[in-house]
Amino acid sequence: MNQSLLNRLLLHSFKNYQTLFNELTFHNHNAHHLGSIYYMGASDSKLEKAYETMCKELDPYEISPEKITLSNWRNFLGNKHFCKSYADFFYEQLTTNGNNWQKKFNEFLLDNKQQPLINGAISGVAHPLIHIGYAYELNNEIVGAEALTMAAVCYNYLHEIVDQLQPPNSPSKTTLEILHDVRSDTHLPIYDKPGVGNLEKTVKNCHDLILSHYNQWKINKEDIDKTIEELFDLSVYIYGATHKSDQIEFDFFLLHLLTSMHAIRMIRPHIDDLQILQHILFQYFYFTLAIYISQVRPEINEKLICDYSIDNSTKNWNYVIDRSLNTELIDDAHLVKTIRALRDAEQVYGNKNDFYLKTAVKTVDNMNLENLWVGGPDNSRQLNILKSS
Repeated sequence: MNQSLLNRLLLHSFKNYQTLFNELTFHNHNAHHLGSIYYMGASDSKLEKAYETMCKELDPYEISPEKITLSNWRNFLGNKHFCKSYADFFYEQLTTNGNNWQKKFNEFLLDNKQQPLINGAISGVAHPLIHIGYAYELNNEIVGAEALTMAAVCYNYLHEIVDQLQPPNSPSKTTLEILHDVRSDTHLPIYDKPGVGNLEKTVKNCHDLILSHYNQWKINKEDIDKTIEELFDLSVYIYGATHKSDQIEFDFFLLHLLTSMHAIRMIRPHIDDLQILQHILFQYFYFTLAIYISQVRPEINEKLICDYSIDNSTKNWNYVIDRSLNTELIDDAHLVKTIRALRDAEQVYGNKNDFYLKTAVKTVDNMNLENLWVGGPDNSRQLNILKSS
């Protein structure tokens, strides 16, 4: 396990492969993938093999329409054809600051008080937010430049919502209670099929309804870390306690709620302004409500995790890590970063009757290697979602 090797692979990825690929629709996950298995103890050979596997799908850079500079960098936000120019620009900005790259990184994320770049971090199914977390965690300016590039080219309609978000104005409920209410809200649409394609129309057609639930959140203003813990545990329930009782499945899009909460844990020590940090949590919770509705509001049954039976003498974290690193599961970036987020959460938040371990064991023991995730419109298997009449 060699950090210099990890850094070399990350630099090679940045210099050779675009932030977006497959006709600019998918996000380069090399930093997420390599960082996760590195922190789980993968050997150098496993790092190299995982990198080789991931790179087979990626695209080389395409030439951008024009150069990005300090004077025009905000002019092309949301234009995916500027991956190369943004990458070059942010690389130059961060690597000429010596050991102060994080200072410059924060300046770009928070550059405009009314419309800061970080307010668009939930765009692209929160991949920019996740990438920001890995930049901080890996303390790597290359990943930082990649994160800023991803945030820039993925910037979309969601920032307009986030820019205007205010603290909840009728606080009375926990986030989990609110999700149960959203499940049973008859005013919300029930889509024929789940899928991220539902997200934009959910936000644009249901914004007021989403806000009516959002505004009931009783956020812990005295202890921001307790609020982060609450949101993290909510993301675990949404990920691991929404399948049918007789058919264990995991939703590809909802898992990003869990991995983006890991990112927020990594971001938290680097944001000194409590108001900014709270606003990141506001945008995360709004996004949680929107994507939960888009995925047809699967029932959250806490017992599906709490009552899940494991033998701690054999089904422990060593078992989970072994399954993640020494089977075909290692090739799936989303799986390994989910497992690593769960393991690290237990180290921070405690055992909680094996809450995080049970979810991780259930994941590695029930993955269908032919089709790991559900949640798309073409999946024959789905979570315990609502059915339209």
